[in-house]
Amino acid sequence: MWGNVVLGSHPADHEETQCWLELVVDDEPFGLLPAYWLEDRGVNSLWHAPVPPQRIGARLRYRPMARRSGSDPAAGPWREILVRPNLPDLTETSEPATIGLVGNRYMTARVDDRGATFDLFFPTVGLHSDVRPAEGDLPNSRSHFRTIVGGLAIGSRLDWFAERMGWDASQHYRPETNLLVTELRWRRGPIRLQAVDFAAVGPNLPRTGGGVESHGQYLKRFRIFNEGSEPFRAVFGLYVHAEVNGGIGEPSLSWQDTGHCLLAANRGHGHANRKLARDATVEFAIALDDRGPVDCEPTGPSEAIILRPLDLPAGGEARVDVLVSGAFTGWRGDQGTFEHWLRPALDWFRSVDLESVEESSVSRWVGFVRALPSVESPRPGHAEVLRRSALAAVLHCDQEHGAIAAGFDRGLNAYCWPRDAIWAGAAMDRLGHPEIGGAIFDWLSRVRGRTRTNRAWFMKYTIDGVPEWETPAIDQTALVPLALERHVRRTGDLDFARDRWSLVERVAEVCLDCDGHPGLRWSEDLALISSAGLWETRFGAFLSSNACVVAGLRAAGRLARLIDPPGADAKVQTWEERADRIWEVGILGEGVDRGEPGLVDPRSGRFLEGRRLSPRIGLWADQPPNLVDRSAALDVGALGLVVPLGLLPASDPRLRRSAGAMLVHNVNRADPGGLTRWAPDPSRVEDATLAPSESHRDAPSSLATLWMARYLIRLGRETGEARHWAQAVEFLDRMIARLGPLGLNLRSGPRSVAAQSSFTRCFQGVWGLHTMLIDTILDLAELEYDALDRRVSLRPVLPPSWPRIGLSRDFPCGRLGFRFERPVGSRAHRLTLSGHLEQAVRLDVEVTCPGLGNLGPWSSRPSIPPPQPELPTGRVRWSLDLPPGSLDAEWTWGEDSGEWISAV
Repeated sequence: MWGNVVLGSHPADHEETQCWLELVVDDEPFGLLPAYWLEDRGVNSLWHAPVPPQRIGARLRYRPMARRSGSDPAAGPWREILVRPNLPDLTETSEPATIGLVGNRYMTARVDDRGATFDLFFPTVGLHSDVRPAEGDLPNSRSHFRTIVGGLAIGSRLDWFAERMGWDASQHYRPETNLLVTELRWRRGPIRLQAVDFAAVGPNLPRTGGGVESHGQYLKRFRIFNEGSEPFRAVFGLYVHAEVNGGIGEPSLSWQDTGHCLLAANRGHGHANRKLARDATVEFAIALDDRGPVDCEPTGPSEAIILRPLDLPAGGEARVDVLVSGAFTGWRGDQGTFEHWLRPALDWFRSVDLESVEESSVSRWVGFVRALPSVESPRPGHAEVLRRSALAAVLHCDQEHGAIAAGFDRGLNAYCWPRDAIWAGAAMDRLGHPEIGGAIFDWLSRVRGRTRTNRAWFMKYTIDGVPEWETPAIDQTALVPLALERHVRRTGDLDFARDRWSLVERVAEVCLDCDGHPGLRWSEDLALISSAGLWETRFGAFLSSNACVVAGLRAAGRLARLIDPPGADAKVQTWEERADRIWEVGILGEGVDRGEPGLVDPRSGRFLEGRRLSPRIGLWADQPPNLVDRSAALDVGALGLVVPLGLLPASDPRLRRSAGAMLVHNVNRADPGGLTRWAPDPSRVEDATLAPSESHRDAPSSLATLWMARYLIRLGRETGEARHWAQAVEFLDRMIARLGPLGLNLRSGPRSVAAQSSFTRCFQGVWGLHTMLIDTILDLAELEYDALDRRVSLRPVLPPSWPRIGLSRDFPCGRLGFRFERPVGSRAHRLTLSGHLEQAVRLDVEVTCPGLGNLGPWSSRPSIPPPQPELPTGRVRWSLDLPPGSLDAEWTWGEDSGEWISAV
């Protein structure tokens, strides 16, 4: 960069005086640089001498010279200085639009769209109880680092990779992995760079001084290509701005000579408030490989630049590998962390074959993907979205504790919400990874063991299970038995349910008696439970929350009949009576001597969002004059009665009217790409409404949009009206079209001035985006297995414009795959089933064929009698027993015309 030197001379008429700066660069004379008069100040005249840019590390010798008209030149003494690296341009204060994720289920790194590390979560995938950002409620909060970014200097300043003026950038994941590749091309010369970010996974990890595997190894691998015909002498730089453990307490950043690394540390501090204390020692070693010399340039109390000279031969390349190794001790002031954790990791880094480490990490992720269902549809993007969402979702799942982080879009969300974790775990079950889905129940058990005061699960926890937000929301408790039942049915492991029966009993106790918290209480006259709602900021007797109680208590009864625990019969009867009372009286309003339906609006016939809502956000009230008796709102949570709770059919008139109103009114006209989670009901404008927040009302939501898509899939299956499937696929494709380049977030659309929120800021996360994408795609090609009943359920959906749909996947009973086809221009249908079964199973087939006038010619292999179709809905059903061994079955029916299209 340009520099300058200010020279001082005796006061004189500056018109008669000339000043220069004599410069020598690395013992080569540079000549005399002219100086320009600035001002007279005191007894001196001041002169400004600009110095042209020089390469990083160059040694400059300079001295001032002056000459007055008619006199000989006079020179000052020589001085020396080294050209120091320039800092990155940090003028961009907002979070990048695209953030990539890499991790290994023990740590998570956020990487921006130019390969700079935006932050690092460690020692868990999200926020640990002894690790927290300084400003966790702000979008740009950090846990451990403000940034780690590389740069390259060729003959002048360091062009940092994060600076858009110096580099063109593109980014992608290696196929079927969580290895992030950033491609950079220098705008001022023939230099290309490839950076690979990943957290090491596999058998080649270092071990601590105690012999335990150390999983906190994050690698940044740089390959620098010279595509020109001239060799270059370059300098590689790595800028580190540490903010370890939020930068609170006594953080430090220093050069460690013995480890030849940069050591970023925070040895913790205490506080009277446990949540503000950092009772742990956290350290990071940031090191370059041993391919060349390394120099370190401190640039601030918590900032430094690591430098290495590079030779770039013509047509050749150079490599630089960077390790960011984490160490964590669960107590303050540990002086032995470096020797116990970091030194073994540094020795491993400088001795192991990093190519094999990278390839073993690739193999682990490819193995994870191999177990996923393989989807076939006319939309080739659906299969890729399913894989990418699965890979993104698993990065939220902590391997050690079993918790699942809600999201990484900002520090506020990198915690575990039980509700979000339960649905994410259920999606992992559907994806063929039940070990992840089962781990959440062990985490829930440990969390409840930490407190004796409250029996309900709180709103959110740190990943290691310490309560972070002690707000009671009954749905986060009530969902546990339903999720446990579905997990056990998918795995067939009844012992798993027996070992966790105490969880079910605790849930039932809370649903019957609440737990004494004033914000969680039973309303006898309403026959409903009041608590925080689905959107967490309001208190009241909400439809979605009480529906979860009904589903949870009924699931608890079914589990009791499956495992038959001692003394459960009397309890089950009480549970089911409470569930029936909430359902029939509190929700449907069908009790005796009730003047008004419970949660059904008698005028519109639609479901109400809730009853007796507290008018103060975040606070509860119990005095009727201070409550909103009947919420006049359209809340997408009402769809939960169909999916995922299964309490009502999608064709229920009350739900159809509610969903139809949402399709009209839960739309932001300035950004119509999706539905909002909440909207005022215009048919009840005279009644009070209370919005959860501006974002819930104005900003389109991937959660709401995909929730509606899942509902419409069920509605089309029940009614035979194919238009519902077409709309569901349209909603799904809208969300896919708005996915960012890495498939991790959604791009914002056009917004009105009033709607300041957007997809990218408000509606990311494991449940709101990735889990819903996974479930929607799998709902279209539904193939499920009940391991307890040994029953396979096949219920595919074939939207009007699709000629085929298919799926293959592994079950405990073996591998199964199907393809459901309809030829172009015909009402004929063909269903083929193939695979290999390890045991006999019962197959239940249910397909809906809109417009099917009659069954037509029936062909079956193996031979079974033709089923009797339900012509009003076009539904065709049959069942048969499948023996173990290879499977090759085919059924055709319907009007025989058109041409079969079987090619993908």
